[in-house]
Formats: sequence, structure tokens, C-alpha cells
Amino acid sequence: MPNKLSAKQKLILISAIVLGVAVFLLGGSILNLAHNKLELYRLAKKRTQLDAQYEQLLAEKKLLEEQDPKYMEMLARTRYHMVKPGEIEFRLPHD
Repeated sequence: MPNKLSAKQKLILISAIVLGVAVFLLGGSILNLAHNKLELYRLAKKRTQLDAQYEQLLAEKKLLEEQDPKYMEMLARTRYHMVKPGEIEFRLPHD
């Protein structure tokens, strides 16, 4: 004689099946949503860094266009290791 399920057991079984199907169908979407949120956060952080770098480069461009003597001297000394006549350049090792 087959076992008959009570109304409560049928409701639990149907609920479990519906929940299983929902998780199966939406599980990938939920993971994609979480991944996209993390990617959006990473890209926003990167954009903030790039915006700051852009502003720095604009300021440097302005100084170069104006040919600011102090800035040009600083560039010559730091980037190209140039010295004035009679000066001696000392290079210290970095730790």
C-alpha cells in the first residue's frame, strides 16, 4: 500500500522543489551580480587614481608650456642629472 503524504508534507515538498528550481535558475545571476558589484568598485577606485594622475599631468603640462625656470631646473637636475658649472653631483645609494 503506497504511503500517502499529509497536506503539511505536500506543502513542504512543493516548497522545497520551488526553492530548488529558483536557486538553480537564479544562482548564476546572483553570482554575476556579486561579481559585477566587485568589478564596479574596482573600476571606480581605478578611475579615482587616474583622475588624480590626469590632474597632475595637466599641472606639469602647464609648467612646461610656461617654461617655468624653477621647474625646468628641477627637471634637469632630477631627471637628467644635470649640474651647473663647478657643481659636483653626489649620488647616495637607496636603502
